[in-house]
Amino acid sequence: MANILKKLIGDKQRYHQFQRDVATLPHPYAATLQALEKYMWNFAKGEGFMDALEAILHLFQESAADQVPVTQVIGDDPVKFCDDIMAQYPNDLWLITYQNRLRQQVAAIDKTAQ
Repeated sequence: MANILKKLIGDKQRYHQFQRDVATLPHPYAATLQALEKYMWNFAKGEGFMDALEAILHLFQESAADQVPVTQVIGDDPVKFCDDIMAQYPNDLWLITYQNRLRQQVAAIDKTAQ
């Protein structure tokens, strides 16, 4: 029980620190990261996905320090940017789990049809 409580509190503190760090970014970076986060949480399984969000945060912090425009960081398609990031964290996403499950099901069906 103590481990579960410690984990829940630690994860909450980690997320709150992430939010504080995002708030320190210049407006276009903070607003973009908040939009990306909102989109990406739709596919996340849980707290393990914080690694992906923190990786984007660090990228945005470096880009802001170097004054790289946010659109140059994420490219023309924010969905593709998110998909590329999320693909690096397959164990933390419902989306990739379901995509892989569908691929396996169709492959199994194809094998039985031959």
